[in-house]
Amino acid sequence: MNPKAKPRKNTSPLAGMSRRAVESIGETVASIPPKPPKLVDMPELHPKLVEALGREGVKQLYSHQREAYERVSSGENIMVATATASGKSLCYKVPAFENALENPGSRALFLYPTKALAQDQLGKIKSYKLPGVHPATYDGDTPRAIRPDIRKKANIVLMNPDMLNIGVLPHHDSWANFLKNLEIVAVDEAHVLRGVFGSHVAAVLRRLRRVARMHGGDPKFVLTSATIANPQELAESLIGVPFSLVDEDGASSGPRRVVFRNPPLTDKEKGSRRSILTEGAQVFASLVGSGVRTIAFAKTRKTAELIYRYAADRLGVDGAKKMSPYRAGYTPKERREIEQRLFHGDLLGVVSTNALELGVDVGSLDAVVCCGYPGSVASIWQQWGRAGRGNDPSLAIYIAGRDSLDQFLYENPKRVLGKRVEAARVTMENPYILAPHLLAAAHETPLEASDEEFFGPEFGRMAKSLMDDGSLVESGGRLVYAGGDSPARKISLRSASSETVMIADNEGELIGTAEASRAPRELHPGATYLHRGNAYEIKNLDFQTHRAVARRVPNKFHTRPRVETDVEILEELDERPLANGATLHFGRVSTTDTVTHYKKIQVADEREVGVFPLDMPDVVLETQAMWTTLPPIPRGAKPSFESFGGALHAAEHAMIGLLPLFAMCDRGDIGGLSIPAHRQTALPTIFIYDGYPGGVGISRRGFEAFGPLSRDTLGVVTRCPCERGCPACIQSPKCGNWNEPLSKDGSVHLLRYVLGQIDRYPTL
Repeated sequence: MNPKAKPRKNTSPLAGMSRRAVESIGETVASIPPKPPKLVDMPELHPKLVEALGREGVKQLYSHQREAYERVSSGENIMVATATASGKSLCYKVPAFENALENPGSRALFLYPTKALAQDQLGKIKSYKLPGVHPATYDGDTPRAIRPDIRKKANIVLMNPDMLNIGVLPHHDSWANFLKNLEIVAVDEAHVLRGVFGSHVAAVLRRLRRVARMHGGDPKFVLTSATIANPQELAESLIGVPFSLVDEDGASSGPRRVVFRNPPLTDKEKGSRRSILTEGAQVFASLVGSGVRTIAFAKTRKTAELIYRYAADRLGVDGAKKMSPYRAGYTPKERREIEQRLFHGDLLGVVSTNALELGVDVGSLDAVVCCGYPGSVASIWQQWGRAGRGNDPSLAIYIAGRDSLDQFLYENPKRVLGKRVEAARVTMENPYILAPHLLAAAHETPLEASDEEFFGPEFGRMAKSLMDDGSLVESGGRLVYAGGDSPARKISLRSASSETVMIADNEGELIGTAEASRAPRELHPGATYLHRGNAYEIKNLDFQTHRAVARRVPNKFHTRPRVETDVEILEELDERPLANGATLHFGRVSTTDTVTHYKKIQVADEREVGVFPLDMPDVVLETQAMWTTLPPIPRGAKPSFESFGGALHAAEHAMIGLLPLFAMCDRGDIGGLSIPAHRQTALPTIFIYDGYPGGVGISRRGFEAFGPLSRDTLGVVTRCPCERGCPACIQSPKCGNWNEPLSKDGSVHLLRYVLGQIDRYPTL
């Protein structure tokens, strides 16, 4: 939409900030000039729609909005990948409104990743006051008494993928008229649909196509996304049909100054830096204190609360009244109140998790403070885009955290400002994701051989496997679900595993859940479990009942498990040569993790209290991996385990630390193993694998981008000012070997060797 900016009584407070004040925040890495809009005339639309758009200040369309309308009108599926606040939502709203005005029976489905975003968009749609357009949200908060009326009367329904999975598709007969007349399906913020979550949603959307066709519908899809490396590929992977890409952004933007800040070193030898909490609070308080309307983004709920608290302490009671934290966990009423106070200018500043990253309208802001890498460069731009809407100037600030990816981006701002390298991946070949959705599809209507069109080339093999275990039975040439309940309800869209462990306190109250595969690492007896800022100690873990019992304790300790990992190569699918006889491989592997001990550490000073033995069952994971093999160690060379093993181990950590920049994932989604002589390859080998059953494309992306990934990793390690290795280069917070052994110099030598920069074998 071409939004009407909230009128300002005065010029932007940024104009009143002195150059010195801005420079005190950090280093200006870019001054992005304003971009004028590329406006075009309206297409021929229904007069009432033209009138409604005019009331909202929209007399013309941006060029990409017009292109999107024309492509949808000609029957194409489109992916719109343009900047934040570029009016992407009009790309699906205009054709949906037009359909509703021309044909009262027409239906549209708008999918949003969160309920809050759906509610926000519902208000915007109602503001058009279009006769004949009847929007409604349909989610877990929708009263059951009004749900039948929504199914019958609403011609634009807004929901999230979870509700589509459990509330619509299993009951598609109740939605028969809606599905028959479904003409447009919009999927907003599609770049968040990646990895396990995206793969599940892809299966849900294919089930939607299937039941819509069964009822006579054939909807066109409009997806919107932040700018990523592969928007068209992502759209086609999600839906399973061809897409056209609309990415020539015609929207205007105001001038933006981009500032990067790195917390100062407190211990050069260890690479320690001042807390990002302190830095974020200082910058946020400084801006709010100067009257600059600011939002600061933090990675976790606890971090958001602490930055707010520290900033409030700096500004005092009166200053604190102008600020608020905002995060998931607050009631919907509390969140709406904060949003409205920010929109109307009653609040000058909010510290938020990514809950406010996705599109909820909070009015015109002046500055955004991004406290640490939020998980993708696309997310950085999403966050920065919350300020300076329209032609207003804005200040975009990135404060680097202490880990390798944060430090890499601080040293290489062009990787944020330049062409996107991140690729969002989903898969329809992961059996742990595909199998439960095939059961759900069979429950919706029996499966046929032709359903491979919807579910891809693994459909036949997986259907046979489900027949073999009795989940599907053949009847009249079709496959029928053999169970009695709704299998969709057993699917967690955010997990590749259906098995979870329930975590309860001493009184039996549920305080959380965790995937069963992660329980030996995270929920072993003695482990510290954090929930809503409170510390708990796990007293008991029962794998039979899938239940852990925890007791509340003072937040004095944290724990780190010791994990022994084995990787077995099951199938090599691809390989290519590297320099000096090294080889890069990709394929299927099986990993086995055994948690043997845990270390108890004081929070206050990181002092080790003790090491305690554990007896945990093995966790076996079949997944995808890339692995690098070096040529045999030269005859006569006798490298020590500390030096050579440390070089392999450090290179593994460093590459894992930077892979999320290419694969749009979290560091915790990736596992690794390095070994001087692997039992199958008989060679020095570094494995990097997807941390999810079946794999979700992370290591595949690493295989494809190995050259730039290795070069960037080498740059991170060589430029890090620490002496022997730190969290900003080769140490990993998740290392099962407690970061032992590690050799920073050895990893540099090894990376240069596989890149062909030197030819001396890295035996040190």
